[in-house]
Amino acid sequence: MNSIVAHLEDLDRSLVEAGRDAFDHEEIPDLSDADIAALLEVSGRIHKRIEALQIEASVQVIERSAPMRDDKITAKYGWSRPVDLVRALTRTESRDANRIVKTARLMSRTRGMASGEFLPGRYPALRAAMVFGAVGVAGLLAAMEPLEQSRDRIFDEERLDADRQLADFACGIVRDDDNKQTSTAPLPMPEDLRLLSRVLVAYLDPDGAEPADATGARARSFFIGRERSGRVPIRGDILPEVAGQLQLLQDSILNPRVDGPDDPTSDGLPGGVRFEASPDEELTPNGDPCSAARVDDRTRAQKMHDAFAMIVNAAARAGEFPDIGGAAPTLVVTVTAEDYVSGSGWATVLNTGDRIPSRVAAQTGCAGGIQRVLFDENGRIAALGTSARIFNALQRRAITLRDGGCIIPGCTVPASWCEIHHVTEYADGGPTHTDNGVLLCWWHHRNLHLSEWRIRMNRGVPEVRGPQWWDCDQLWHPAGVPRVRERAG
Repeated sequence: MNSIVAHLEDLDRSLVEAGRDAFDHEEIPDLSDADIAALLEVSGRIHKRIEALQIEASVQVIERSAPMRDDKITAKYGWSRPVDLVRALTRTESRDANRIVKTARLMSRTRGMASGEFLPGRYPALRAAMVFGAVGVAGLLAAMEPLEQSRDRIFDEERLDADRQLADFACGIVRDDDNKQTSTAPLPMPEDLRLLSRVLVAYLDPDGAEPADATGARARSFFIGRERSGRVPIRGDILPEVAGQLQLLQDSILNPRVDGPDDPTSDGLPGGVRFEASPDEELTPNGDPCSAARVDDRTRAQKMHDAFAMIVNAAARAGEFPDIGGAAPTLVVTVTAEDYVSGSGWATVLNTGDRIPSRVAAQTGCAGGIQRVLFDENGRIAALGTSARIFNALQRRAITLRDGGCIIPGCTVPASWCEIHHVTEYADGGPTHTDNGVLLCWWHHRNLHLSEWRIRMNRGVPEVRGPQWWDCDQLWHPAGVPRVRERAG
């Protein structure tokens, strides 16, 4: 049998043999940088060619599962939908199978009634690029999806011209004004294809943004779910300008550099607040070499959450929101006096009923304020009072000038996103005074008690003592020199 299946079986056996030799002899760890790059490049080419075959086979699955057919291939193999059969046979996730089937629908062709030959599909040039091996599922969807969103407002000739331009770009072909190939260019990434496709759509469908905006405005949504196992899910669809503003705010927190966004793949730490190397690289504050252990082991998703928490808390402090029930929107957390003092037990978020550790209630009170409501044994309100726990605007400004940002060494969160922490807890008699307040980012404020970092005040100046890896001698060090004081000096 000399079919495509037989060829692929031979290829599979060759790959098994090559992979076994590489892994058994630990070949890959000893490869040079150039060989590692070549390995990734050639495996990427093979992957695209395999995806092309999966797409073409999925076209047949779709056609052979048409509603009017009695011998549906899906029913023959025990599934109801083409995507389920593709997922089962390729043993992949639903998301990946959906992308293959979606691409297959756009790549499908019909046979002519007279000749029986296949007629060109919607994107014949991109299909040819797929057959050539220049583009896979990701690149095809990136190129076709923007055009498909405007399919009812773009003429066939315009779509086919865009198809040719995208295919040339995918194959690295450069043409002159007479449509003659003049040179070649590096093959693009899927993001580059999507960008070119959007540019073409903006030219071919200049009015398309308005209908899309109206559709998006009608479908916009945001939901806050119920607490499950210490987590509250959120979901929805936000408008592009809202997403852009939120992304900018998060980038301002997550990106400690000023020359562009973090590379999500750099150094194993995907962006965000991190501990930066000192000028002496591996040296600790006392000059001794210590373990260069990582401090911030949060994932990218966790950092995005913490940045969102900082944004929400900063907005709550701004005082620019409408009143609720005659007062500014205030997070109310209830906790017993005994649990609050001991730091154990549970607290309750009043407006949602969710339960949180009492230590989190202490952080909430430290960043905001405390109102004491005393009940008698029958549940009657016996006393109502407030405390002067909140640092006022003048105090916050002074502490900001002194600390410059989160005082944990190496943390890059700026002052505007920080909370003020009582060094001596208010419950222990610590005053709400500049000599007892320091700036901490939301994450360090919430997790200070779980870490090995310690803070104290020395005549109104914060000092920190770090973990063993940071300072082998466990000495107290001034909490950094803010830039404002450097300029003043």
